Amino acid sequence: MLGGIVDKCKEYGMETKTMYIGRDTKGLTIAVGNAVLKQVSKYSYLGHMITESVAALKEVQILIEKTRQKFLENNELLRRDIGLNTKNRTLACFVLSVFNYGCKAWTYSKTVQKKIQTFEMWCYRKLLKVPCTVKKTNKEIIQMADVGERLLQQLMKRKLGYAGHIMRGSSGPLLHISLEGKIEGKRLKRGQGRPRRNWMDDVKEW
Repeated sequence: MLGGIVDKCKEYGMETKTMYIGRDTKGLTIAVGNAVLKQVSKYSYLGHMITESVAALKEVQILIEKTRQKFLENNELLRRDIGLNTKNRTLACFVLSVFNYGCKAWTYSKTVQKKIQTFEMWCYRKLLKVPCTVKKTNKEIIQMADVGERLLQQLMKRKLGYAGHIMRGSSGPLLHISLEGKIEGKRLKRGQGRPRRNWMDDVKEW
């Protein structure tokens, strides 16, 4: 199977590398023919940053920086002769919509949620020309911006909708099995510390 993947990748000028996903770090020695595949700790796939820990934080941080640049490129949003409603619609369409890409696959830890909320408030402060030195609470900023549904709530809805889609089997049996299937065999001893939050924890909590 791996040999077939390598051959197909070569047709399109792609490289084949390995990555160990888990709490600890392990070295892998996987060879195809006479060549040992290079092991990496992270890689970019279709715009997503995949890491050994499979945590969403790194990807969200990268996405925030990309979105921040996109916001600053659209200086029209800061013009005073544009109505607030138009500004909000433009912000949602051309800036915050960037977060919709890949959001269904994230695990929303408290840190990730805080990052998203902080960035959203940065956008609204810029939009309203309210500097950080001006003491305004987030609630006041949201009221001034006349915001409807918050960004984080929109992303949560998208993930819940996707989870329901998988559980109904609409995406085929493979995704359903990978989400709810059980692996036979001896149960490994759990490591020390609090269990890492996983994808389904969000669905159960929300």
